[in-house]
Amino acid sequence: MSTSGSFAAIILAAGSSSRMGAGRHKLLLPLGDRPVLAHVVMATRASRARPIVIVLGHQAQQVRTQIAPFAGSPDVTTIENTHYLQGMSTSLYAGLQALAQNENTLGQALHSLAGVIILLGDQPLMTPQIIDALITCKQTTDKRIIAPLYNGKRGNPVVFDASLFPELLQVSGDEGARSVIERHRQEVATIELSDAVASYDVDTWEAYQSVVTQWERKQQQKGNDHD
Repeated sequence: MSTSGSFAAIILAAGSSSRMGAGRHKLLLPLGDRPVLAHVVMATRASRARPIVIVLGHQAQQVRTQIAPFAGSPDVTTIENTHYLQGMSTSLYAGLQALAQNENTLGQALHSLAGVIILLGDQPLMTPQIIDALITCKQTTDKRIIAPLYNGKRGNPVVFDASLFPELLQVSGDEGARSVIERHRQEVATIELSDAVASYDVDTWEAYQSVVTQWERKQQQKGNDHD
């Protein structure tokens, strides 16, 4: 099990927004002065996770253009998964392969990385504090998988030990890494997080409206704190 080294981040942002409807791309919907995906990118950049790989798919060029101002850093790589319609696992595979290429080989990536945190591009209320809390939990427990709990329910993002990279590369379909988590249930540590809105996604138009409401509430609180 890897105990030293850094924790990479893979942001899964390839989905086709099929549940959003009306031809909208959920990751490009506005939230304040930037698109949804940019909030996830900025939270990750403000965390300890390095390097960061953003995996695009649906309307990749358009998304790349929109997030360019927020993804411009030597630590951030944006790649395109041309097989994204075959499910989330293909994006996970593409992200891990990109990390391996950055390190020349998967073996070298395993050597230099302690693990990876998998984030979803449609959770714009995610915070650097949550990402760092999960990484700290990984460093202070001997568990290979760290998952957050929001009001007692397991959510995202999830940290995986580097020793699980070969298994993550084997997942298929649209389940993401769920099968790896199930297989290693005894090796999962969970951490209860009070900031449950961080787990809100924008899968549907109604869900997006909820996120906008929560985001505006947070902005208001920040304003009140500065008064």
